[in-house]
Amino acid sequence: MRDFDTGWKIGPEYDLTRLKNDLFMAETYGKYEDGAFGHAISLPESGNEHYNNQPYTGIIKKTPYFKEIYDSFKTEVTSFRLLRRKAGTSYGIHNDRDMGDDIVRFQIPIRTNNHCWFAITDCEMEEEWTEENSHTLRGFNKKFKPRFKNFKMVAGHIHTFNVKLNHSMFNEGNADRVTLSIDLKKNQWVEKFLDTFVKK
Repeated sequence: MRDFDTGWKIGPEYDLTRLKNDLFMAETYGKYEDGAFGHAISLPESGNEHYNNQPYTGIIKKTPYFKEIYDSFKTEVTSFRLLRRKAGTSYGIHNDRDMGDDIVRFQIPIRTNNHCWFAITDCEMEEEWTEENSHTLRGFNKKFKPRFKNFKMVAGHIHTFNVKLNHSMFNEGNADRVTLSIDLKKNQWVEKFLDTFVKK
């Protein structure tokens, strides 16, 4: 059987205490329910018009460490959002090919638990996506067996994986998961940044 590359890599570690402090501020001034699909807070004041980023909140002005991270990227930041996955729920199986080939997505998990799993497959589906909570982790693995992989993301570290493949995130724990999701436009700086990551 031919293996497949998930593109999963783990990069530098950020200050988890400062991340949690800024998360508290963001959740004080913003509501996930107001963002895309009811689970996002878009932090910048403005940006592109992609529906994932609507509405912009400007909360980044109240979160100095998030702003420090945002300013550290020497390229265009096309999305900078907090994403919440409630306890006992999952995303629909989907891919993010609509981002375009010139964008790389990163995640820095801030609040997570031992029962949060990413599941990914290189199989295609007849449907473009499935509804939220339509599968469990076990159901995903059974659907795509043997062409699936599961992995966990470490809190405080920045991660990337191939979001053009069909995937989902399953929070089978008792606490919500929150991650800082970052989309960067590819350039030489991004390529050098990725060179510091370790392939998993």
